[in-house]
Amino acid sequence: MKSLLPKVGLNPERLEMFNLSAAMGPRWAEICIEFTDRIRNLGPSPIWYALQKPRKE
Repeated sequence: MKSLLPKVGLNPERLEMFNLSAAMGPRWAEICIEFTDRIRNLGPSPIWYALQKPRKE
């Protein structure tokens, strides 16, 4: 999956997959915080900028 992201103009670090059980709530929270920090450091997605441009009709 990560190998496809550069082909569409996205940094592969914007995707992370985890396999956690329902009993791992505290670990899930840690992962969410770590991933949110990583995404913030990467800055806005290039897709966000592309969506801001007016569409040609």
